Amino acid sequence: MTIIEKIDSAKSNKYFILFKEGLFYKCYNQNAMVFVCKVKNYKVNLKFVKSVGEDVYSVGFPVSEVKKGSLSVANILEKIGAKGYEENEGNIVFLLNDIGKKQDYETWKKIIQETNIGIVKQPTTQYQQSTYAEVIISMIKKFDLANSTPMQGLGFIQDLQFEVHRLEKNNGNI
Repeated sequence: MTIIEKIDSAKSNKYFILFKEGLFYKCYNQNAMVFVCKVKNYKVNLKFVKSVGEDVYSVGFPVSEVKKGSLSVANILEKIGAKGYEENEGNIVFLLNDIGKKQDYETWKKIIQETNIGIVKQPTTQYQQSTYAEVIISMIKKFDLANSTPMQGLGFIQDLQFEVHRLEKNNGNI
């Protein structure tokens, strides 16, 4: 399944889907919102995906959490208020009861954008070039290394790389 198909499936008010991607389950956009608001408050990853042409929001967690029972399918089912679920090619598809669960997506998206330290919203100008190093330094200072897992550390490095590439693209150099 392509990322475009995953994004489109997240728009459906009938289903909540956890996609199995390697050793992780991931959900996207509206489904990420439902997961964070109803199941467990995980960090939301925000990344511009060129093939989609927009920012994509995702939440992921290890498959082992489901297998060990710390985040069981029954628990997720109950918290999101689903009628039932089925496993399809490793993915878990929940049938939702309430079609209004995904209505506040645009508001949620704005909140995530405002609180995500990897976002620089202002248009780039010559004056702002001196602040790029400050953005990267600020991101590093705010990252809680002592209370992060190795996967979160790798994700953080990926966020830093993304930010550097984005800044270079907008200005040619940092």
